Amino acid sequence: MKNFQFVIASEAKQSNGIASPAKRIGRVRNDKSWIPAFTGMTLVLAGCFLKPLPFQKGRPDYGVDITWHGHSCFTIKDSVNRTIVIDPFDETVGYGRLRLKADAVLVTHNHFDHNHVQAVKARIKNIDLVDSTGTTSVAAGLDVNGVNAPHDDEAGDLYGLTRIYSFDMGGLRLVHLGDVGTPDLSPAVMGFIGRPDILFIPVGGFTTLDAKEAKELVDKIKPGAVIPMHYGDIRFYKLAPVTDFTQLFPEKDVVDLHDSHVRIRRADLKSEPVVYTFIPTRND
Repeated sequence: MKNFQFVIASEAKQSNGIASPAKRIGRVRNDKSWIPAFTGMTLVLAGCFLKPLPFQKGRPDYGVDITWHGHSCFTIKDSVNRTIVIDPFDETVGYGRLRLKADAVLVTHNHFDHNHVQAVKARIKNIDLVDSTGTTSVAAGLDVNGVNAPHDDEAGDLYGLTRIYSFDMGGLRLVHLGDVGTPDLSPAVMGFIGRPDILFIPVGGFTTLDAKEAKELVDKIKPGAVIPMHYGDIRFYKLAPVTDFTQLFPEKDVVDLHDSHVRIRRADLKSEPVVYTFIPTRND
C-alpha cells in the first residue's frame, strides 16, 4: 500500500523573480500491523527501480505527448516522462471514471467536472496540486503561471472565475484557458496569454465560449496549434459538437486524429493555427 502526498500550491508569491515552491502535505498511516513480513525486501527492490523525477527539461525536439480524456481533462508528458494532468473530472460527467498518474495536477476552477483530484495518483512518490494564480514551481522545476478570467460574459457574476494556466514544456509554451466564457478578455489577461504554441480552448458554449466566440479568440491569439475542449453531450448539458468550431477553419488546417493521443513538436507548427480533434480515452 503506497502513501501518496499532495503538494498544495498556495496563492503564489514571487520574490526576486523566483517561483514559489509548493507546500507538501499528506497523511501517513502509522499502523504497520498490516504489513507482511517480506515487505521490507519488497520496498528495497521497488526503490531500486523507481527513478526520481529529473530536474532537466524535456528535449525541445521531442515536444509533448498530449492525451485527451474527455471534457477539459488532458495528460501532458515530455521526453523525460514528466507528467501533468489538467482538470480531472468525476464519473458523473459521462466520460467514465478516471484513474490517472502524474507528477502535478492543475485545477482551473472548483467545479466537479474540473477538480476531481482524487482520480490522479502520484506517478513516483509525491504529486503537486496547483489551484491558484501566480507562479508556482512543480514537478521538479516546471513553472506554472496562472491568472483569473471570467467563466461567463457577465464578468464572472454567473459562474464565477476560472484560471488560465501557462507553462513551458518540451520546448513549447502551452496555455489552457479553463472555462473561459468570453472572447473579450482584458488587456492584462490577453498579455498573459500572449501567442502560445499550443492553446487548449473551450468551444461548446452554454457555460463557456461557443464556437464563434472561440474562433474569434483564436484569431486574436494566433497560436500554433489549437486543441478544442469542453464540447459535446455530457450528462448534465448538451454542449455543441466540435464540428461547429472546426467548420470555421479551412479544411487543410484541421487534423482529425481518430485517436486520444498526439505528439506535437515545434516542427509541426505552421504559420496558421492547426486544429487537432481527438476521441476521448476509454475510461473505466
